[in-house]
Amino acid sequence: MSEDNQNYQEFFFGPAHPGSGNFSVKLKLEGEKIIAAKSIPGYLHRGFEKLMEYRTPMQNAVLSDRICVFEPLAWNLVHANAVEELMKIQAPERAKHIRVILAELSRIQSHFIWYGALSMALGFDTGFKLAFGYRDFILDVFESITGARVYPAGYICPGGVRRDLPEGVEEKILKTLEKIDEMRLWEELENPTFQARTKGVGVLKLEDALKLGATGPVLRASGMKTDVRKDDPYELYSNLDFDIPVEKEGDAYARFRIGLREIKESVKIIRQVLKKLPQGEIMEPSLANLAVPYNLPEGEVYVRQEAARGEAAIYLVSDGGIKPYRCKVRGPSFFHLLPVLEHLLQGEQIADVPVIYWSLNHCPADMDR
Repeated sequence: MSEDNQNYQEFFFGPAHPGSGNFSVKLKLEGEKIIAAKSIPGYLHRGFEKLMEYRTPMQNAVLSDRICVFEPLAWNLVHANAVEELMKIQAPERAKHIRVILAELSRIQSHFIWYGALSMALGFDTGFKLAFGYRDFILDVFESITGARVYPAGYICPGGVRRDLPEGVEEKILKTLEKIDEMRLWEELENPTFQARTKGVGVLKLEDALKLGATGPVLRASGMKTDVRKDDPYELYSNLDFDIPVEKEGDAYARFRIGLREIKESVKIIRQVLKKLPQGEIMEPSLANLAVPYNLPEGEVYVRQEAARGEAAIYLVSDGGIKPYRCKVRGPSFFHLLPVLEHLLQGEQIADVPVIYWSLNHCPADMDR
C-alpha cells in the first residue's frame, strides 16, 4: 500500500486466543520494521460495571471473580474493601490474615501464567510447562479452601471470607511454598536464546512509563520503586516485612526479572502471615447472614490495591439502596495494552511483537470489563 509516497504493509496480530488472548493490534510495516501500531480492544467486553448496578454486594463479590480470570481473588479483595470502606466496617483479624495469604498465592500463580505465556511467545516450551505445572500446586490449595480451582465464587467478600480454612490446609500451603522455592532453578534454566530475545527488546523508559500510565511490574521494571502495598497499605501490609523489586533497564527481560523476584517476596509474606494467623471470627457479625440483603450507606469511595498486574481500583457510589448506584473498575491492563503497547511496538521488529506483548503481563479481560 502507499501513503504519503511511502510503501508499507498492514498486518494484524490477534485476535486469535492462543496468540493474543482475545486482543488485536493493527501493525503498519515497512519491511520487517513496525512504523505504527494501533491497539484494538473490545473482544471480551462483558459489561461488569453495569451488571454490578443490578446486584447486591454479596452477588457482586461473585461477579468480581470474572474481572480477570488470572487473579480473581485479587479482584474479590478490591471489591470487598470498597464495600467495607463505604459501610465503615472492617473484616475480623483472622479474615484479614486469610485474605492476604490468598491474595499473595493469587499473585504467585498469576506470575506463573505470565512467565508461561512469555516462554510460549519465545518458543521456550520448558519454561511454559514448568510455569503451569507449578501453578497447579497453588490451584490445589485454592480448591481446598474455596471449593474451586480458578473462580472462587466470591470467597473474599464484604465483611470477611465465606468460610474458614479447612483442617490441614496450613501445612499444605507450607509444602506448596517449599516447591515454589525451587524456582531458583528456573533462573539456571535460562539460555542464550531466551536472553537474546528479551534483552534490549521493548525498552520502556521511566519518563515514558509515567507519561503513559504504566503501573505495577511494568513501572517497577523501568526503575520506579512503587507499590500500593507500601505506599498506601491495606489489610496487614503495613506490618509485614517485604521488599519492592526494581529493575532499571525497562526491557522485556527486566519485566521478566521483576516477576521472578516478586514471587519470592510473596512467599516471604505468606510465611509471615501463617506464623501470625490468629483464631477468631471470619466475618463481621452484621454481615454474617450472607443471604440477607442490606442497605449501603449513601456516599462514594475509591479503593486501590496492588494486584499482580499493577494498580487495581474500584470507585463505588451508593444512593442508600441495597445495590450500588455506580461502580467503576480501574484495571491495570487498560494503559498497558493501549498507550504503552503502541509506544513500545513502534520501531521494533515484527518477530518481537509476541515477546513485547506478553512481557507487559496484561489481562485483556480486565481491560474489556
